[in-house]
Amino acid sequence: VNGTSGNLRDGRVRQAMAMAISRQAIARALLAPLGIKAEPLGNHIFMSNQEGYLDNSGSVGAYNPEGAKQLLDAAGWKMEGDVRRKDGKPLEIVAIIPSAVNTSKQETELMQNMLAQVGIRLLINTVPSPDFFEKYIRPGQFDITVFSWIGTSYPISSARSIYATPTKGADGQMDIQQNYSRVGDPEIDRLFDEANAELDRTKAVEMANRLDAKIWEIVHSLTLYQRPEIVVTRSNLVNFGAFGFADWVYEDIGWAK
Repeated sequence: VNGTSGNLRDGRVRQAMAMAISRQAIARALLAPLGIKAEPLGNHIFMSNQEGYLDNSGSVGAYNPEGAKQLLDAAGWKMEGDVRRKDGKPLEIVAIIPSAVNTSKQETELMQNMLAQVGIRLLINTVPSPDFFEKYIRPGQFDITVFSWIGTSYPISSARSIYATPTKGADGQMDIQQNYSRVGDPEIDRLFDEANAELDRTKAVEMANRLDAKIWEIVHSLTLYQRPEIVVTRSNLVNFGAFGFADWVYEDIGWAK
């Protein structure tokens, strides 16, 4: 969610947008055909199968279209016909997605329908895949977008560059690192620094969950679902498959006799 873009500069609009999107419905649409239990992911730092995972999505991550409508009313966006308007301008949000990525198309079309029910008009702009990051996401030429972050075995340290507050470099340009949302919070930065310096695993995990709750609060991004790793092998191949975060033990891989 580009928090510096047009209508999304207002945190209330970002929160309303989040509450109007059923992450459960999106997870069901994308995962159920694979035979995977469809559950939305409630954490930006930990995957659901990692130690320390908690669902910190709170009220922002809960599907609540009526609450979304109330937030938009309070922010001055009033329904006029089938769309909300403020100072005569419609509440429109542009989703940039890459061509040839069917999941992105499915997800944004589902969001388009959900957002329309609270008076937000979502426009979907499909761009050439080679231009997606270089010409749109990194320069901030989008309102919202969808893509995947890959979970790692070191979730706290590897996530900092995604959520750290952008800073101005010596050349006067904003250094966003991987924070394409371009929003942050001093508390998030402080907790990342403290968690990465903390040697007590329990304390580090607690800090990580506190900062994750803050990431939800400012609506930096919405975690939709955890994409499964699916591997197909012959039935007599043993000790090989979807390893997740585990290491491969090559000498244990082989054919059953």
